[in-house]
Amino acid sequence: MSEAMTTRIEVYAGVCGHSAVIDVTKVDDTHVQVVITSACDQITAMNPDLAQVQWKGKGHEVFKRMTESAVFQSAAKHIRHTACPIPTAILKAIEVEVGIALPKDVTITFSTPPSHDAPAEDADDGGEGMGQKEV
Repeated sequence: MSEAMTTRIEVYAGVCGHSAVIDVTKVDDTHVQVVITSACDQITAMNPDLAQVQWKGKGHEVFKRMTESAVFQSAAKHIRHTACPIPTAILKAIEVEVGIALPKDVTITFSTPPSHDAPAEDADDGGEGMGQKEV
């Protein structure tokens, strides 16, 4: 019998300062186990709900509409911060563990939009330089 593989995701949630390690292990052909390690009590309170969830087959409880997914139902019950990225990270880890997605980092980046007071770039550059002027 081969040893179970585990998919691990590390999440650095942002301004709350809490990070989390999410381990997802395929238990059998239709179930996974999710274990979350974090200093955030709200996040770790999800562990009992996700100790064994059915991800495929009749009665599956993971890949459903958000309001019906076991992951988001648990998050709604335990996490007070609606924008917490942990529930989505859990789903991404499950996807990779069960082989329906490849491991690819997800990034949310804050950027500064261009100022409305700034002079317009030269829009007629023939499609080269993407609107940037040569210096």
